[in-house]
Amino acid sequence: MNRLFFIGVLVASAITANAQDNAQKDSLTMESMMHNLPEVMVKGSRPIVKAERGMLSYNMPLLLKQLPADNAYEALTRIPGISDATGSISFSGNEVTLIVNGQATTLTQEQLVERLKAMPAAQLAKAEVMLSAPARYHVRGMAINIVTKDYAGTNQLSGQIIGGMRQNKYANEFGNLYLSLQRDKFGLDAQYKYVNGNSYGESSRIANHPLGNNRIHYNDETGQKSFGITHDYRLGMNYAFSKSHRLDVAYTGQWDKTSSNSRTTGSSISGMHRDSHEYLHNVDVNYALPFGLTLSGSYTYYRTPQQQALDGTITTENKNDTERNLTSGSEQTINKWMFTADQTHSLAHGWGLSYGVKGQFTSNKSYQTTIGKDGTILPDGTSSVDNTERIWNIYAGFSKQINKAISLEASVAAEQYHSPVWDKWRVYPTLNALWNVNDNHLLNLSFSSNSEFPSYWSTMSNVFYSSTYTEIHGNPDLKPFSYYNVNLMWQIKRRYTLMAFASLKPDYFVQLPYQTTDHMAVIMKETNFDFSNSYGLQASVIFNAGKWLNGNVFAVGTYKHDKSSHFFDLPFNRKKLSVRLGGTASVKLCSTQDLRLILNPFYQTKAIQGVYDISPIFSMDAKLQWSSHDGNWGVRLNGSNIFNNRFDTRSVQGNQDYRMKVNYNWSSFTFAVIYKFGGYKEKTVKEVDTSRMGH
Repeated sequence: MNRLFFIGVLVASAITANAQDNAQKDSLTMESMMHNLPEVMVKGSRPIVKAERGMLSYNMPLLLKQLPADNAYEALTRIPGISDATGSISFSGNEVTLIVNGQATTLTQEQLVERLKAMPAAQLAKAEVMLSAPARYHVRGMAINIVTKDYAGTNQLSGQIIGGMRQNKYANEFGNLYLSLQRDKFGLDAQYKYVNGNSYGESSRIANHPLGNNRIHYNDETGQKSFGITHDYRLGMNYAFSKSHRLDVAYTGQWDKTSSNSRTTGSSISGMHRDSHEYLHNVDVNYALPFGLTLSGSYTYYRTPQQQALDGTITTENKNDTERNLTSGSEQTINKWMFTADQTHSLAHGWGLSYGVKGQFTSNKSYQTTIGKDGTILPDGTSSVDNTERIWNIYAGFSKQINKAISLEASVAAEQYHSPVWDKWRVYPTLNALWNVNDNHLLNLSFSSNSEFPSYWSTMSNVFYSSTYTEIHGNPDLKPFSYYNVNLMWQIKRRYTLMAFASLKPDYFVQLPYQTTDHMAVIMKETNFDFSNSYGLQASVIFNAGKWLNGNVFAVGTYKHDKSSHFFDLPFNRKKLSVRLGGTASVKLCSTQDLRLILNPFYQTKAIQGVYDISPIFSMDAKLQWSSHDGNWGVRLNGSNIFNNRFDTRSVQGNQDYRMKVNYNWSSFTFAVIYKFGGYKEKTVKEVDTSRMGH
């Protein structure tokens, strides 16, 4: 009750403050769920986007005057061609790596996205969209370099407070506090994020299991309630000796505790309880010198202990019961060090030169122990690792502004990846060529290459019993996969976007199901394909009706070819054409208030992933938002997955018959109040890379 009263006071204060201000500021804010693809029609003498050094550079303050946004993440989705289909930034359906101020980082994209969602959009100066990131950024493939405003030399204290509640089947509360201090050359920023409460998800399985020479029908329904507390905190300091001479130091920490209870009914009657913690400590240092040399260092400590108890029985139509009464404990401890040295030169006649080196060293100590009902240790559920990995990367590249219309950037990196399993050198070339034909036509051709390595847990030789019917198997033979992307983009009149793309992924891996014939279980296992290739076309356009309606629509057609010759005893060679449709509509509801309704529909036809057939998907998000005339107060009511749609997959290849429906994005509604003070100018925050940690 106290929380509701506090939120009510905030709302009342916001409305009162707004009533005292008669100056209206027209706002168009769209929270894009899938794709914000089209260009913005720009009025004025300064362009929102310009081509430079083989990239598209967006002036974010100008862009946000046309399409305002609450936070930095929303601001990125205003860029033509950018989407957030899975909660992370992508461009035309391809994954995009986010970079902050061109600095090398060991941060996860997922954590960075959450930070950006809480960061005011006014922090951004420009965004550099690269279909193929040059090697000097220490990332590969499509990337966006987010350049923040530099407040060195000013004196200011500013901040932002966010408070709210989220309700799905259960409720949780959240709060954020950000402070920024600048005193001439010295800057300091601090932030704290808190989430406390429950979440809920459901899943179901329907199977005709091939047990020996028989078929055994199986079905279950699982509901999972989780309670968690999360504390995220950061303290950063910087000192600007001069315009191009700067030192940045930051500490980032996280403390997370989660307890979950699952209850399964149907052919399987079981209960499972799980307790887990996450501890994270990270220190980043970046030192930029005035002659083009930048030195960076990063250290991360990450530990995640976990305990699980499973008690259940499978009862099938042949009256044969399978009982599982197991207790397991696991822990992973990661220590990671990274350093980079990068040198750039600006030469005559539009030439640029860059070269550098990166070293990364990781220690991984992990174990899992599984104990049966009688107290004995299960060998297939028990394992441990204590290994190290080493990455050395050297690169060189050049850029050339050939004339006002044509720019080119190319680079090549040589990288050695060494671990107890792999010891390989790989070469990664990149190319990005841009031709600004005239004010109405722009062409961009890019090529990039990369490799993706399995997570630490997925290569362990253990079995994790996630339910009485489902086993998750590690794969010590899992190997990295490479991918190669080619894109040709054509923008017309800053309003229409056409793109042809191809993505080739030899040795691609993903987790797939397999119903074994020797016992009643479905095995979930990451396995390498021969290849997974995709080819496609994309088209998009914006629409508007006066000042009350704005939006965009898009269509993407993709032809996918997945082949594996060694998936258990079930090789597959599958092809499928799928189509995605979606867009954003923003409706202004009041002529005297900044009140908006935003709708984000998305539809995908049938698709495939390995042995999976993915049923058509439809989803809808909605947002009702109000902002005060001075921009200091804001009230938001969000609906996520408001029709509570499930993700539905089925495998019927060979002797398989397994269907799974999952909805861990349970329909939810969020109420939040935002207050900004002092012309808030938050520092951009990096997040520690734990993408290959945890399980």
